[in-house]
Amino acid sequence: MVPDSESPVVGIIASSFSDVGPQVIYNSASAYISEDQALNLSIRIMTVIGEEITHDLYGPLPVPSNEEYQCLAYVFRVLSTFTTDPRLKERPTVISIIFKRAFKREISRAQGLILSYLSQVTSKDFKNEDDLTSDRMIEIHKRLSALITTNPVRIYFVENDNILEHTGSGYIPSDAYVIADIQKEIFFIVFEEHVSPLRKRKIIMLVDNLNKKTYRRRFKKQMIESEDEAIQLLNHFGLKR
Repeated sequence: MVPDSESPVVGIIASSFSDVGPQVIYNSASAYISEDQALNLSIRIMTVIGEEITHDLYGPLPVPSNEEYQCLAYVFRVLSTFTTDPRLKERPTVISIIFKRAFKREISRAQGLILSYLSQVTSKDFKNEDDLTSDRMIEIHKRLSALITTNPVRIYFVENDNILEHTGSGYIPSDAYVIADIQKEIFFIVFEEHVSPLRKRKIIMLVDNLNKKTYRRRFKKQMIESEDEAIQLLNHFGLKR
């Protein structure tokens, strides 16, 4: 699942405190936030937070010279690979989540999910500054967009090797794929990795309602939560995340 224009998240900005001061190391919001604005934002965040940087989330905060957008700032530290300043053995690092101001309410509701996900991924994958790669930042952007997206769930019907997408009126976050296999009378439900229990229940309720109205509750449900199983199933039906 890739970030798109329907998500409140327009990009992330990653910055770290180097020997010469704050530096932007990744900016996927560059279509909306210039490099100068990104650097200014990073300096302001590090100045406001000061020395007490922990695995925590701050905001919403304003984006300098851009009233249309705000950000959430997740702060943590990574070990320095090389530094001439003994005070920077650990580098203060910030991941700023840039979102449209109009979606402030949706972002605020998702702060618990965002903090939980970023706490896990930074503790596991970011030990030193060499781990702050573009590939990992791209993955974080994708996962955050999946957590907060406003798109409808993707529902497909499969019969006699033909697959059609359902365009129903049940709108919930698109952090799942639902595939109705007509011959097997099974709803396959493919969850994204970081879907919350509450969203899973909403998705299952949507499927149950569809099953009741369309198939008189004949279909069984099969949850696909393993990433390997999900990829195999989606590939089998010619679908991609």
